[in-house]
Amino acid sequence: MKRSIYIRLLLHLTIAVILITCLVGALVYRYTTAMLKEEVIGANNELLLQTSKIVNQSLGEVQQIATTLALNSDVQKSVWLPWNLEEEYRFLKNTGALFDERINSSNYVHSIYLYSSVNRKLISSSGITDMADFSYRSVLDRFVEGPNSSSWLAASMLTTGGDRDNVISFLITVPFNSVEKKGVLLINLKEDVLYNAVVNTNNRKLGNVAVLNSNGEVLSYKDKSMLLEQFKQADIKRISEHKEGYFVETIGGKKMFVSFLSSSFNNWIYITLNPHGELFKRSNEVIRITLLISVISLAAGMLLMVVVSRRHYQPVRNMVQALISYMEKPLPKAKYGDEFGFIRESIDRLHHENEEFKTRFRGQELILKDHLLLNLLSGKTADEDEMIGQLNYYHLNLEPHGFLVMAMRVHLNGPMLRSSDEQVRNLIHFQIRTICEDAIGLYGKGAYISRFHKHDVIILNTGHWDSANPAIDKAKELAFRIKNEVTSTLEGVVVTFGIGGNYELITEIPLSYNEATEALLHERIAGIGSILSIHDLDVNRANRNQFIAYRQQVDKLVGDLKSGHLDKVKETKDSIINQLEHDGHFGLSYKNMILLHLLNALVTVRVELAISGEETVEQVNRWHHEFAKLQNLEEITLWLDRILTSIAGDIEHRRDNKNAEVIAKLAAYIRDHYREPLGLQLLADMAYMNSQYLSKLFKEMTGSTFIDYLTETRFREACRLLKETDRNINDIAEATGFGQKQNLIRTFKKMTGLTPTEYRNGEVLDRLESLNTNE
Repeated sequence: MKRSIYIRLLLHLTIAVILITCLVGALVYRYTTAMLKEEVIGANNELLLQTSKIVNQSLGEVQQIATTLALNSDVQKSVWLPWNLEEEYRFLKNTGALFDERINSSNYVHSIYLYSSVNRKLISSSGITDMADFSYRSVLDRFVEGPNSSSWLAASMLTTGGDRDNVISFLITVPFNSVEKKGVLLINLKEDVLYNAVVNTNNRKLGNVAVLNSNGEVLSYKDKSMLLEQFKQADIKRISEHKEGYFVETIGGKKMFVSFLSSSFNNWIYITLNPHGELFKRSNEVIRITLLISVISLAAGMLLMVVVSRRHYQPVRNMVQALISYMEKPLPKAKYGDEFGFIRESIDRLHHENEEFKTRFRGQELILKDHLLLNLLSGKTADEDEMIGQLNYYHLNLEPHGFLVMAMRVHLNGPMLRSSDEQVRNLIHFQIRTICEDAIGLYGKGAYISRFHKHDVIILNTGHWDSANPAIDKAKELAFRIKNEVTSTLEGVVVTFGIGGNYELITEIPLSYNEATEALLHERIAGIGSILSIHDLDVNRANRNQFIAYRQQVDKLVGDLKSGHLDKVKETKDSIINQLEHDGHFGLSYKNMILLHLLNALVTVRVELAISGEETVEQVNRWHHEFAKLQNLEEITLWLDRILTSIAGDIEHRRDNKNAEVIAKLAAYIRDHYREPLGLQLLADMAYMNSQYLSKLFKEMTGSTFIDYLTETRFREACRLLKETDRNINDIAEATGFGQKQNLIRTFKKMTGLTPTEYRNGEVLDRLESLNTNE
């Protein structure tokens, strides 16, 4: 076999040495330049951040002073009351003294003014000034006419000595957020003191640091002549878009390196200006050093090239000999042209001979991959490093950090889909998996697990997502995309998503999965096809008054239920369910809490009605078990209707039994105390009932009215006394509760048509006749 590969290898090495030398030189130059740039950017960013902190601290101090002053009673009097120096001078004097105290206690405050629109004057630590004489009047007028309740401005202020001081002013309405702006509190900062504080704190000669407002006007800079000048508008637009960064710009005919930072406190801009040539002059030295290294490397490479070629060819020769020794039949010479061709053809033959083994190996590898994913979800993981190693070994599309889990429940609503045809169902799940994997590919990296604990599960990598966009929002966007794709592609198929929290470590994947399944439990409240996240369960909390209002409705429902008003009970129940369905103030966990509160209230009523404790416990457990299986609010409504109807029937039955018991006791009391003066109101008080309701209930239970029953009892006793004793009519009337003789006679006439004497005589004659007959 000819050494054809050796010649090509020598040529390739020559080209490689040249290319590598040039590439290394270019990379060294680029790396050094980038390192210098990063050093400059890092120093400038640190400088700007420190400057921003100092300025924001000073501005925050001023805002705190303004807040304290605006709440002061003397300051508010100065705004609302007329300034009559002869009648009421104290609050003006206190206000001026208060301003003087605040100026002396702060290193940055230049002056404080309070403007009153009622008096068209200003008061400061130095006295009262008319609006017409105020040197800062134009700024004050713009603020009063503008819509804002507070504002930061900068200007040059005329002093009493005729000089001008550069100040940064804070204006705020008094009272706070007043639309009419009856008063304005104006606090001026010393621009020079603030700038010197920045310089001293950073412990270096800044010189090139400038503070701009959001419109690009220079507020603070070493060159005071540039204050309030407009920065280049195109540069301001670039700064406002990126908030933080750098760019190169020609300023004043000189190429400058500009670093900038926008403050979130008040949108002020902090920039540094450095001459570009001075910053990167060391790059030219790097170019010369790189060229020298490249020439030396090229010479050394050419010298070593022949030696490397010879040594590199030896393994190729050894491999050819080894392959020949393993082959039973030699390869036809026409199939290869050089050593590499021979090696390739030999490996192809070995590949075909071992295809079956490789197929079995791939199958085992897929099973191991699925097993690894299942272990990640179930928490059966080893230490983190070992799991990361397994991810890399099996080439799973997952990075080692940043995870979020989505649990998906599939609903098959069509008649064909609900059939037991396993092949159809498997095809549907395969299509859903294909849709999910395609969607995951559009959003980054992730893995799909089918039918894990009756859910399809998606593990997403979130580490590469934009930090400005929360991971939970991206996950919802992905879920919405999958849901729409499944609905439009598969008729009658609806999916519900539960989304867990975002975690950093791979060992925390089970936490996110458990949260996703917990969120999925609230599907029955949110409805099939919802996208639920564990974050949403606590984000939208309702206030305490709204929660109490729901509990009051539940209490009203229980009260109506105990009173036997089933129609009102169902109306209140429907109102609660309707409010929960459309109430956006409550999170899903709070809605579930209200439903459980309603369920527990009904359980309490059922326990109060219970006769057998064991039977009640079994029924209560059955209610909780049935309630947990309900899938949506419609099923919950129907189930509650059935439970409410059952409880109402139990209450009605117990009320009937209780009423019968009460009437029986009252009837016994009448029979025992008929001799006493009894009245319906007395019995009503004894039974804690309304007299009219008791009269109606007594009639229903006994078939007689209270008066008829009492009269009948007394009449029977009078008849017995007339038959069995010789007592006179007056004594019998007194003993039976009739009181007077006339009442007894009237009752006997009504009941028998006879007087008591006639009744007694008739009974005597009947006894005599009975005796004669017996004799």
